[in-house]
Amino acid sequence: MCSLIAAFFLSLHLFSIKLLTIYDSYFYEILAFTIIALLISRYLIYISMKSTKNPTNVHLMLTTSVFFTFIFTLLFLKIQDFDIKKYSIGLLFIFIGIVCIQTSYST
Repeated sequence: MCSLIAAFFLSLHLFSIKLLTIYDSYFYEILAFTIIALLISRYLIYISMKSTKNPTNVHLMLTTSVFFTFIFTLLFLKIQDFDIKKYSIGLLFIFIGIVCIQTSYST
């Protein structure tokens, strides 16, 4: 669960870097938020690594940051100049891969 929350903060970190390039007037505020999101994500990654035998599991959950970043992009940047169907199919394949790998472990 910690790694999923870390993925959320990782996506906030990455998304806020994009915001730095857009909103020059809020540079220092966004930069502070970027650094805080980075630190929180790294701490949660550390906690996640402590609680698992296989670090691949943590890294796998971190890839879900792609989904969070995609949602933030659609909601806040209103980007529409891409083929949503192809993009969604690609995200679906990522999700299927995550599910396959996660369910391959017996608890």
